[in-house]
Amino acid sequence: MKVSVIIPAYNVEKYLSKSLDSVINQVYKNLEIIVIDDASTDNTKNIIMKYAKKDNRIIPFYQTVNKGVSTARNIGLKAATGDYIIFVDSDDFLTKDAIRRMIDVALEYNSDFIDSYHLLYLYKKNGKVVSFTEKKLPKEKLILGSLDNDIRILDMYTYVTGKLIKKDLLKDLYFDESLSRYEDMVFEHELKLRVKNYVFLNKIVYYYYQREDSLINTFGKKHICYMDALKKVNILYANKNKKIRNKIEAILFQNMIFTLFTKIVKNDDSIEENAKLCKSIIEELITIFPNYENNSEISKPLKKSIKKVLNNEKKLRKTIKKMKKINFIKLYFKYLSIFNKYKGKNI
Repeated sequence: MKVSVIIPAYNVEKYLSKSLDSVINQVYKNLEIIVIDDASTDNTKNIIMKYAKKDNRIIPFYQTVNKGVSTARNIGLKAATGDYIIFVDSDDFLTKDAIRRMIDVALEYNSDFIDSYHLLYLYKKNGKVVSFTEKKLPKEKLILGSLDNDIRILDMYTYVTGKLIKKDLLKDLYFDESLSRYEDMVFEHELKLRVKNYVFLNKIVYYYYQREDSLINTFGKKHICYMDALKKVNILYANKNKKIRNKIEAILFQNMIFTLFTKIVKNDDSIEENAKLCKSIIEELITIFPNYENNSEISKPLKKSIKKVLNNEKKLRKTIKKMKKINFIKLYFKYLSIFNKYKGKNI
């Protein structure tokens, strides 16, 4: 079984070598490693060229114009000849046995999609490394089957990295290059609708480095584009049964509200301008999900809060003022680092 590893790279000279080393030193050797330099302005291209000379499994592509991660990944998908595909970000890295472990599971369970939680790690003062998982690891592998078999598939995270995907499952599927952000969310949901046997590992295979400038750690109006991705995902599930529809609507609805008040409102505009923005986004969200009040998957406190801020301008401004002062990302990571602490051997 050949595995195609797709690595988009842009201005990652500080991290790329560690990422590439983790791939070329895999226990599982039957790999093609497709690295796409997206017109970097630092030393990224030279690092790729150096590695490509040392290892003939590396297939490099060099963009002359920066076109974004979706275009880079699509180049990789079109070039891939493996039986399975795994996406790795150029600032992340794999455990040494990651691909072998996933291939073993794929063969044992005839799985077309092998997933696991990432190990998040960040550096604190004095070079100390803190690592933690997003959720508690399951005690055993989860054999979930298709979405119609097990709705828990919808609760799995929607990034595309660190997952072993059967090439046959992808077929004509590519990343939506019209989306500047959250493109992986749309891609991932298309996969969830196609998957026949989803297996979730109970072992860590992927290390996710928390960079300060990564999308998850940034704030501001750039996150409004979550709405564009949300609309595309909502359409994908239009013909599914009520149980699945309610679940996906709740996920999308609640994530949009969370993104709005924890990220989007953290911009340089006034409280009054942000109040107008919040109101317009919530109203648009209700237009998309007109039956949200009857959806039992959406939390009751959230429904009450939405009514309060829509009908009370003073309450809305007060809420925005509070949200601007709180860094929920840091709080969230602090919580995970305490309760989901993980001692990895290969960090």
